[in-house]
Amino acid sequence: MISTSQSFFQLIIVLICFVGVLALAYFTTKWLANYQKGQSYNKNLKIIETLKVSPDKYVEIVACGNKRYLILGLSKNEVTLLGEMTEEELIELDVTPADNNNSSNVSTTFGQIIDKMKNKK
Repeated sequence: MISTSQSFFQLIIVLICFVGVLALAYFTTKWLANYQKGQSYNKNLKIIETLKVSPDKYVEIVACGNKRYLILGLSKNEVTLLGEMTEEELIELDVTPADNNNSSNVSTTFGQIIDKMKNKK
C-alpha cells in the first residue's frame, strides 16, 4: 500500500511536471510568434489599429511605407478604402494600465478620425 507521504510526494511531482509543461508551451508559443514575425515578407505594410464594428466588419488603419496611412473598411467578402491619413494626423495612444479602464476614449478618438476623413471628401 502507498503511504500518505508517498501520495503527497507523487502529487507534488505531478504538479511540478504540469507547471513545467505549461511553461514549455508558453515559451514555445512566444518563440514561434517572434520567429514568424521575423519571417514576414510584409516590410511595407503594418496594421496600426483595428476597430471591430460588428462580428464580421472591421475598420483598420494600415501603414503603407513610412508616411502614408490608409483607413480600410473590411468585411467578410470586401475591402473598401475609406480614406487616407498623413503621419501628422495619426494620434499615437500610449496605453498605460490606468488607461485600460477607459477604453471608450480610444474608440471615440478613432471615431473622430473617421469623421474627419469623411468630411474631407
